[in-house]
Amino acid sequence: MSAIFGIINKSRNLLPPGTVQLISKVLQHRAIDGIEVWSAPYVALAQFKLAMNEAERRQSMPLLTEDLVITADIRLDNRHYLLQQTGAPANCTDIVLLLHAWKKWKEECVTHLEGEFAFCIWNKVTQQCFLATDHIGFRALYYYDSPEVFIFCSEQKGVEAFKPSPARFNEVSLIEYYFRQSCPAATYDSDVWTLCGGNTLVLANGMMTIRKYWEPIGGRYKFKKDQDWQECLQELIYEAVSNRLRTDKPVGITLSGGLDSSTIACILSKILQQKNQALYAFSSILPEKHHPEEDDERRYIELIGNHCPNLIQTYVTANSYSPFDGIVAAFERDETFPNVFYYMDHAILEAAKEKQVGLLYTGFGGDHWVSWKGNPVICNLVKSGHLLTAWKLIRQFSHKEKKKIPDIIKREVVVQARKKGKPEPVEAPFLQHQFFQRYKTGLSFNGVDDITAHMCGNLRSGRTGIFPAMLAKRNERFGMQSAVPLLDKKIMEFMIDVPAHLYVKGGYKRSFIRHAMQGIVPDEVLWRRDKGMYSPDYISRVHKHGDYIREIGASDKHILAFQRYLSRDGLTLNHTNRKDMAILRTNQSVIASEILAELAQKGFLIP
Repeated sequence: MSAIFGIINKSRNLLPPGTVQLISKVLQHRAIDGIEVWSAPYVALAQFKLAMNEAERRQSMPLLTEDLVITADIRLDNRHYLLQQTGAPANCTDIVLLLHAWKKWKEECVTHLEGEFAFCIWNKVTQQCFLATDHIGFRALYYYDSPEVFIFCSEQKGVEAFKPSPARFNEVSLIEYYFRQSCPAATYDSDVWTLCGGNTLVLANGMMTIRKYWEPIGGRYKFKKDQDWQECLQELIYEAVSNRLRTDKPVGITLSGGLDSSTIACILSKILQQKNQALYAFSSILPEKHHPEEDDERRYIELIGNHCPNLIQTYVTANSYSPFDGIVAAFERDETFPNVFYYMDHAILEAAKEKQVGLLYTGFGGDHWVSWKGNPVICNLVKSGHLLTAWKLIRQFSHKEKKKIPDIIKREVVVQARKKGKPEPVEAPFLQHQFFQRYKTGLSFNGVDDITAHMCGNLRSGRTGIFPAMLAKRNERFGMQSAVPLLDKKIMEFMIDVPAHLYVKGGYKRSFIRHAMQGIVPDEVLWRRDKGMYSPDYISRVHKHGDYIREIGASDKHILAFQRYLSRDGLTLNHTNRKDMAILRTNQSVIASEILAELAQKGFLIP
């Protein structure tokens, strides 16, 4: 249902003339199926519609009752339960079902909702505002609060357009960009925040209160047999894929040929085939002329295509894009420092738009947990005294890889134990020393040891939802919604209880999803041990722009970035090592310097 917006003058002064017109202008790109605004003297709420089916097209939003105004970006998955509990009409839209849930449970309704949502309920009688995000944070919601005004929006630019205080750059956003370690609620503006997943926000009597309503808790799943765990995962992935498939528009998927996207593609293809519908796949491959060391995933992509008879494949080379084209435009779309493959993301979305895709699936997030490699598992089993289980797994690796048992022990136990005992040094030669020192102590470069604790921490903090929320914003600029089923709440709760040995069972890393998808994903894809790059000619693309990179380092336009945050020493290209991590950091520094120059030009205060 696309974007929502709200502004409340806490002093109860009249909204400035032209407020409604400005609202419509700022988020016009999200109004694929229209804009509706409700306003009172000092309050305005808006809905920018992207309808996924005919019922949503007919639904008037914001939804108005005698005492409430509701604006919502919402998809509810547990409709049957909610209809039973609330008595709502069976054919009602999700926003109407939300209204009935609110009438029954008030603020506690969020504990009964399953799906993806970011919504606002304004009570005209009590003059209170209630905001909520879904458990994971699939739909973005930003807010700004001051003594005079409260603003919220699905996009940060909607808040920035009305925020009265000067825009101040938040340097923590650079730490997040380089290391993915910072406060998940922070944005690039020091005064604008994200309402992360699993939170509610109440504005009453001019005071704002945020409450965490959901915590990831295990203990719901208990199976004795490994096969039961695998079958349960399969069922949950099927359910997560099916729940998101509520559209009468063409459906697509970004297919890399890896385990995660192939899993989603095969399941989605089967479901759509039963409805006599096609599945459009979009995959990045190498152009005809490429470096001899480069390879792509075409072989595995074609295997999936042969396996799925209703799959219509589109290959994307992004020949017309360089890795530095449209950096500022990408920042405007993503509202964060763009990832280094943004050019390929853009090319794939353009291709999907040409096919009129309205819902685009992705396998993103699988390797976070569902298809985790499990590198420290055997070492942890030894450390915890589960020697028999560890020994069985070691023998399985030895047999499958045809390697001697001492070699497996060295790799899986000795090397892993050394990593735990010797923390990785935290260095960042691509950043200014003083800037990096301010945050160094809070950073860790060590690998994940306890996947359950790590992921539960990310779910609690809201970090898990950062990228899916960005995808939702980005995709809707192209007229389509995103679907990220492998981070579904039910799957996340299930994964808390999964026994660790399942990640490395049978002599394979990422073993859990492999065994769960037997008979669904082709064996040649399912049991592959290699992994290709998302944009396969990325290294060559960067190397071709060495002159541009050197110009950035010497440019007066970017001097602020290199004086305060970035180091010119980070702008290096190693032409002998095509896998050098420095290439990635160089690319990030170019992107960061361009964005900082743009923000300074817009009047942001750069500390």
